Amino acid sequence: MIVLVDVGNTSIKKCKLDKGKLSEREHLDYSKKKPQEVINFFKNDFKNKENFLLCSVVPQITQLFTENCKKKLLDFHIVNKSFLKNMIDKKININELGADRIVNYLGLKAKYPKAKDFLIIDFGTATTIDIIINSKYLGGVILPGLLTSYKNLINSASLLNDFEIKFTKLVYGTNTKNALLSGSFNGYSHMINGYIKQLQNLFKKRFKKIVTGGYGTIFINSSKSLDYEKDLTFNGLKYYNENFL
Repeated sequence: MIVLVDVGNTSIKKCKLDKGKLSEREHLDYSKKKPQEVINFFKNDFKNKENFLLCSVVPQITQLFTENCKKKLLDFHIVNKSFLKNMIDKKININELGADRIVNYLGLKAKYPKAKDFLIIDFGTATTIDIIINSKYLGGVILPGLLTSYKNLINSASLLNDFEIKFTKLVYGTNTKNALLSGSFNGYSHMINGYIKQLQNLFKKRFKKIVTGGYGTIFINSSKSLDYEKDLTFNGLKYYNENFL
């Protein structure tokens, strides 16, 4: 058994991989200023001397995790992007590429073995669109995250209050709350769909379009051409564990 760990900028997710099956998914919203919260999240795993496979885009957390595993003499691996360079276009600076973005592609290889062209839309702290053509990572787009954008807006505007971002049929609002709701949902829908259309026209490809990340679920209802993959990064780590370790 191995614990798969996905470290993002504002959250950490983990699950157990046992005999090819994912189970016991857990999630932590964390602050880099409170490292003890992160340690406590893995307290039972450390106690049980679990093995780990880590995908991280946060160097501070990678270092914190590494130090604790070494101190406790635990077996752990961190995704090594150099193992995956044959899947990445030579124009890409592999040192700047977030490990999660290529691991997400690994998560699709087993499920869609015949597909070679993908757009992967990940709604995280940032919203990213990653381009896979002929089974090779070609590049991508980084946009401000949905929640990140609206939190900053609300914190900067005195007359705006917090609201729940969700699916809506409203095109506009007659009050501030509904104006924010329609703007958040429709604005991001148009932005993502516009980018998809532009990329399809540019590359003349019929991409398999995959959505993942927390807010991805509210956008798949707005397009029949989008498929949602909840465990995309975990499935990518599973593939990495089975093929590169």
